[in-house]
Amino acid sequence: MNFPPSGNDGSKAVVIGGVLFGVLGAVGAGTTVLLETRLFDFGPRFLAGESAWRQSSPLLGGAVVCYAVISLILRGYDIAVLRAVVRSDEPTAPVFRLSAVFDGIRATVILLGYFVPSLALGIVGLSLRRPTGQGLHWVLNAMGAVTLLLGLFALIVAAYLLPAATALFATRRSIRAAFDHVALRSCVVTEDYVVGWVIAGLLRIVLLPITIALQTLLIGFFLRFYLRVSVQYLYGLSVSNAFETETGHH
Repeated sequence: MNFPPSGNDGSKAVVIGGVLFGVLGAVGAGTTVLLETRLFDFGPRFLAGESAWRQSSPLLGGAVVCYAVISLILRGYDIAVLRAVVRSDEPTAPVFRLSAVFDGIRATVILLGYFVPSLALGIVGLSLRRPTGQGLHWVLNAMGAVTLLLGLFALIVAAYLLPAATALFATRRSIRAAFDHVALRSCVVTEDYVVGWVIAGLLRIVLLPITIALQTLLIGFFLRFYLRVSVQYLYGLSVSNAFETETGHH
């Protein structure tokens, strides 16, 4: 937990990250208010709904672009953290760079590559659902249930593999490296990776709701970024230890 403010740039990065999370919160709140007051008004202005859509669409478009860019910058900083930690003896927090958005885009492509199978299975499973008690609908319902279970399993597997895959991309600077099954297998089967993944998950489950609740006091935005970087540090450390363990065995 001491990693986020470490080095010459860590404290500055925590401030920048907290501000970015604050902007995301403001954009989200503003978008919610806009949708409720301008677009979903079923009072006297109901007949002017189409006009409201036209007037509000530039604001919504700007909000979407702002949210996407900031999210990509934050994801890119995740990559910078992994790059700084994996196979480093004394890692320190990296500097915040706007160019991180490009790593964020590639990391998002990797994320989609891992979660598309579970999403596809979920869609197929839901599409097979039919009203009960009609002919052979029970067969389709059974097939849908099995498909949904497979989708859930694929989701869990993807969530387990993704940190290692992202770390491989961060160190090798190649999207293809994130799907290197040989390197992935040698990493994710180690005790170091399992323990690190579990601890990082528990940190998120326990502390994330607290940071979100504290966002009303503004400090929550900075704590949320602090938690995010700490989780990425744990992922990077577990992957680094896993690689060292695998090298030692050979």
